[in-house]
Amino acid sequence: MPNATWQHLRCALGGDLGPLCRPLDRARSRALLLLVLGLLAALLLGALPAVRGVLAADARAADRTARLHRIAAVVTGSVRPDATSPGHRFKGGDGVVVTWDYPAGYAVTARIDLPQAALQGGTVPVWVTDDGALTDPPPSRLSLALLAVGTGTGLWLLTSAAVLAAYGLRRHVIERRSGQRWASGWAAVEPHWSGRLDGHPDSTSP
Repeated sequence: MPNATWQHLRCALGGDLGPLCRPLDRARSRALLLLVLGLLAALLLGALPAVRGVLAADARAADRTARLHRIAAVVTGSVRPDATSPGHRFKGGDGVVVTWDYPAGYAVTARIDLPQAALQGGTVPVWVTDDGALTDPPPSRLSLALLAVGTGTGLWLLTSAAVLAAYGLRRHVIERRSGQRWASGWAAVEPHWSGRLDGHPDSTSP
């Protein structure tokens, strides 16, 4: 295998291998070399954003978290008028009305879907912005890292598919050219080989 790889490389780079490296063989070796280089480039192209994203995940998550605040909101009632009695327990996923004070002295009321069961009058954690507006929780480092890896993997797959498609098209052109040359050469020698040109249709030698 290493010897065959070395021969392909020498042939692709113009090395003299005698009859073992005809023009079409050289074209095949060059196409194979370009395929390998293209796949390596695709891997690098996909790995760079993935690595950069993973390295930046901590900083991005910390920056987002620093601009948000996790506070306790009081469950004051339900969006359903039949579930507002004192001590009523809401299930996770229920829509409830909650209130909180943030910034200090600034009361806010909003509707949320409970992440877990809670009693009316109890507290649930919520994330708010600097001005007290309800917002989504900050992304975790793991989620950002997985997003970066997914983006890099998608880019690698797309680039690899393009490289393989280009290689397949190039090999198709080379093999079609090889078939045409073989047919042309056979057409030139077949009459002599079959004996038709010499008046011996049954002969199998020139």
